[in-house]
Amino acid sequence: MKTSVQGIFAENFEDYSKNKKLPLHHYKAANDFIRCRTSALGGHVQACPDGHVSNVWYNSCRHRNCPQCDKIQVEKWLTAKNEILIDASHRHLVFTLPHQLNELWLLNSSLMTDLLFKAVSQTLKELLSDKKYLGADTGFLLNLHTWGRNLSLHPHIHCLITDGGVNAQGEWVHPVKKCFLPFRVVMRIFRGKFCAELKAASEQLRMPDRESPTTINNLANQIGRKDWHVEVMDRYEHGQGVINYLARYVRGGPVKNSQINEQNNKISLSYQSHQTGKRETQNYSKPGFIKQLLIHVPDKGKRTVRFYGLYTSGKRKILNRARELHKQPPVSTDRAVLDWQSYLRKIGQSGKAQCPTCKKPLVVKERFKKGHDPTRNGGALC
Repeated sequence: MKTSVQGIFAENFEDYSKNKKLPLHHYKAANDFIRCRTSALGGHVQACPDGHVSNVWYNSCRHRNCPQCDKIQVEKWLTAKNEILIDASHRHLVFTLPHQLNELWLLNSSLMTDLLFKAVSQTLKELLSDKKYLGADTGFLLNLHTWGRNLSLHPHIHCLITDGGVNAQGEWVHPVKKCFLPFRVVMRIFRGKFCAELKAASEQLRMPDRESPTTINNLANQIGRKDWHVEVMDRYEHGQGVINYLARYVRGGPVKNSQINEQNNKISLSYQSHQTGKRETQNYSKPGFIKQLLIHVPDKGKRTVRFYGLYTSGKRKILNRARELHKQPPVSTDRAVLDWQSYLRKIGQSGKAQCPTCKKPLVVKERFKKGHDPTRNGGALC
């Protein structure tokens, strides 16, 4: 049987969670992974109107870290974001926290997430409002990733930002510098802002054993003297490539089922190493894999993608001005909903939405509630 996140959790989570005080959102995630596309979540019977074929399809859990039901959710997210994206060149920046902060992150993931978003967004706003660099309103989104490719804890933010903006006169202006922003300037301001926020929040943070808020100040001073990893990448002619890259991680979490395999009662994770550029393998015990995956499940309601500047709803008038300057229509108020039939057509599998005998579109014949298991069995379309 093919190894899957669902199978690993279904077989091992109950034993793993015994005698542990896990946060509620970890239980919620595990429960969703286990019940996804099973009768526990209900579903519907899909049938040919002439009675040639009838199958049962179970509902997806739609958890943002579930690798089993992410495809249509990713497409929905992409469809919505592409509706506001300016048809202009964009930049991709990455802001990474030093590994010395990992222990604090594990104890305070929600607060540390907010501090990281705040430091990154304020850094970009401060620099790009300066006429020395741009002096205009930009549109950007920030996407938090907490993992390295081998599932290690590696909190960092990806930024997709317009390579230019709308100035006070309503004109589109380009960055003054060819490099967009000098990365050492970006790094120093980001580092300073995050360390200042960390010190200010020291009384709110849960501390490791035998540590005190004074430790936070000492740590901030220590890492504040070192270089942090910040990347300012080459210009992309359009933001589409970057947003497609980010979409893979917005839904589905850090691991795809195709990456994992069970060997000798161990979970083998295959990944492309950033360091060597080669395909490498990381082995985990089953409890170790569950633990490592769950630390990347965000707190309930915590947004891991946030929009700023022209890409916020409050700047819609200026966004439409930017779109006009790039010969794009205003953002539509009538958003089309991507259903599963449209999704299958988009990926070239429209045949799955029609009867193999008469080619008529399949229709929903019956919906059934959670826990009900019809006598016919099938699989989910998406």
